[in-house]
This record gives sequence, C-alpha cells and structure tokens, in this order.
Amino acid sequence: MSWVLFTIVFSAALFTGRFRHQGLAWAMVFIGVGAAHFLLRDADPIMRMVGICTILLAAMKSLVYVAWGGRLPLTRYLVFGLLWFGMDPGSFEKRRVGLSWKSDLRWGLILMVVGTISAWVVWFMGWRQILVMFFPMSLGFHFGALRVLKAGHRWYGFPVRTLFPNLLNAKGVGDFWSKRWNVGYSQMLQRVVGRPVAGKLGAQAGVLAVFVASGLFHEVAITLPVQAGWGLPTLYFTAHGLLVLLEGWLKRPLGKIPALLLVAVPLGMLFPPEFQSEVIARFLGVIEFFNYRI
Repeated sequence: MSWVLFTIVFSAALFTGRFRHQGLAWAMVFIGVGAAHFLLRDADPIMRMVGICTILLAAMKSLVYVAWGGRLPLTRYLVFGLLWFGMDPGSFEKRRVGLSWKSDLRWGLILMVVGTISAWVVWFMGWRQILVMFFPMSLGFHFGALRVLKAGHRWYGFPVRTLFPNLLNAKGVGDFWSKRWNVGYSQMLQRVVGRPVAGKLGAQAGVLAVFVASGLFHEVAITLPVQAGWGLPTLYFTAHGLLVLLEGWLKRPLGKIPALLLVAVPLGMLFPPEFQSEVIARFLGVIEFFNYRI
C-alpha cells in the first residue's frame, strides 16, 4: 500500500509543472518530500534515499519547467521528467539532426567499466575512506552512465549537454560548482533560487542563497534518509558559497588545485559517517552480492 501511495505522490510531483503555477510547484517540493519521508519511514536507508531523492527530483523538474516558461508535448515532457537527470527542458523542445554522440557513448562505456572494476577493488580491499569509496561510484555513474544516457538522447536528436564536464579544467571554486559538477543542478538552483533572490537582495545574496539552498537539498538527500548528520551538508555548501564570494572580492579564482582540495578534503562533512556506513559502504556491498551470483 505504501508503494502505491508513493507512486501517486511521485506522479503528482512530476506533473505539477503542467499546471504552470510556481507556487503550487514549490508546495509540491515540500509536500512530496514530506510524504516520501512518511511513507518510507520504516524502509531500509538505501531505499529511503532512493525514494526521497526520486520525489525531490520529480518535484524540482516541475519547478524548473514552470520557471522555463515553454511548453513540451506530453511525450517529451515525460522524456525530460523520467529519462534525463538534467534540468534543461528546452533541450527537448525540438529534435535536431547531425548531433555528435559516438564519442560520448564510447567514453561513457569505458568509464562505466572502469568505475565498476574500481568499485570491486574498493569493496574487496575493505577501503572505507569516503573519498576512496565515492570515487569509483561517481566515475561509473556521473561520468559513465550519464554520458551514455546523453549519447542516447543526442542520437535521437535532443541536444542535451554533458552534466559533469572535465573537473580538471576547474579554475576555482565558483567555476567548479557552476560549470564542472552537475551543471543541470547548478542551473536549476540559479534559475529558481539565485535569480529571484538576487533581484531583491543583490547579486552576492543570490550567490549565497544558491549554496544555502543546495545544502538544504542535500540535507533531504543525505541526512534525512539516515536521520543523522543534520546541518553538516548545509555547513559544507554555505562555506563554499562564502569561498565563491571571496573569489569575487579577490576578482580572481582560487585556482584548480585549491578548488579541488577544498571540495574533496571536507567530503566527510557532506557525507556524515552514518550515511557513509549505512548507504555508501552498503551500496558497494551490492557488488559482492552480484559477484556471488555470477
């Protein structure tokens, strides 16, 4: 029964955007997350994370769709809502011919394989340091699977863009979060949080609001499923927001190496110990399950 209700909540969250009402879309963000939390209160932490993040993603897609201001046919809206992790509904407005996709497919498959093999190594060697655990999972999913998905859309004619461009090209903290890591997510927050706040309180307030909002969304995705580590993701992103403001004050980026270190070294703050043990480490353990099945 809980999963039936969950499906209803997910559908409501996804289709709210079709009503073209921003207030309703924002309300669905909070209602949907609250309902997912209640319906999955007794579920395994991994299932809670997947369920809550699924509802949150659907609700945020509705919100972005309203802010975008265009209109997609129902079938393309479903493709945007269900088959793409980006927040760019405009990419599904028109099909194009001659889009490049083979390189994305090739590199995506390679990175998926490398990420999977690396995850096997991490699990069987018993390495449980957060950066070591996170790296192969991110390599296989963020840089591998999502790139394969991008190739599929571009092959069909939808001009979607890479969500995780080359991190090693980051010039500073601001460049990392705006142009290198989950570009669709950063564009979403800029559209629905940054611009409205900047219009009322100024550009610096808009920048800081984006990072505070990102922290709160990560609280929903990380601390809520395990019911621990409250405030740490928000502190992590707020600190990075202040660093971006510092770059603006200095009128230059902090540089590639400092930016990557500032992102990676305090990663344990973003992923509290309970999330590391109850979700990330156990997710790597799924590899052992499949290994026994082979």
